[in-house]
Amino acid sequence: MSDAISTEPRDDATICIVDPGGEDRANVPVIDADHSPGADPDAFDRTMAPVAGALLAAADLQSGESVLDIGCGCGATTLSAAAAVAPSGSVEGVDVTEEALDVARRRLEASPLTNVTLVLGDAQTDSFATTFDVAISKMGTMFFDDPVAAFANVRQALRAGGRMRLATWRPMDANHWLVIPGAALLRWITLPDLAEPGPGMFAQSDPDAVTAVLRNAGFTSIELEPVTVSLPLGADPDEALARLAGSGVGRAALDAVPKADLPAAMAAVRDALADYADASGAVRLDAGIWIVSAE
Repeated sequence: MSDAISTEPRDDATICIVDPGGEDRANVPVIDADHSPGADPDAFDRTMAPVAGALLAAADLQSGESVLDIGCGCGATTLSAAAAVAPSGSVEGVDVTEEALDVARRRLEASPLTNVTLVLGDAQTDSFATTFDVAISKMGTMFFDDPVAAFANVRQALRAGGRMRLATWRPMDANHWLVIPGAALLRWITLPDLAEPGPGMFAQSDPDAVTAVLRNAGFTSIELEPVTVSLPLGADPDEALARLAGSGVGRAALDAVPKADLPAAMAAVRDALADYADASGAVRLDAGIWIVSAE
């Protein structure tokens, strides 16, 4: 992190954090391995819709194609992809979390789609019976334990000439939706060193590292496009606070705050978010992602 803090102007592309120091602050774990859906998966997916939209636009899915959705979670991208390739195409969504897949199954049952298969499994190691035209993933590959082996397994699931499109996070300083609340919590917590190697939210934020992993996994024509999207966090600061508190990274940060200090910490985050509310009170903050393309 930088040694300065700047939140003006509001649309500045760089927002830096000064760490106030203090040895008594709690540490936030680097890896948040809780893949369970939040309290309101529908609201979370509305927040993440701009990321899904950027991914699906890059995937350019065509009617009749077969698609593998890696780490499909609650199925938002899976169902959108299925609509794009209908009526003759199909989508298989795979995820390691039964609870998330239960949400995806309920969504599928409530939809008119008949071209979706949902599978409890691990795309890192499981064999796929189908050969796919396209593999997609919205933040579903950053917890791979052995990314070269995992992506090599995904490559085996693609037909010759098949393509892969991923959405992954750019570094934290490109993600104001994390930097703004994170800065507000620095009185109580120490942010983790997100540059540490290994699985985690920013495991695929270094474009050179991602390129090397995919090349070693057998992919070619590898490109990373930096994309900035605006995330609708909530209709007002209170809703934005609840949305962030229910996310995996939000839970990890707030769980590290001493219980007695939690009300003050929550109020500090709410006040920080309120500074970014528009005329209607809604809070939107930028998120920086990579759209990764490989053949």
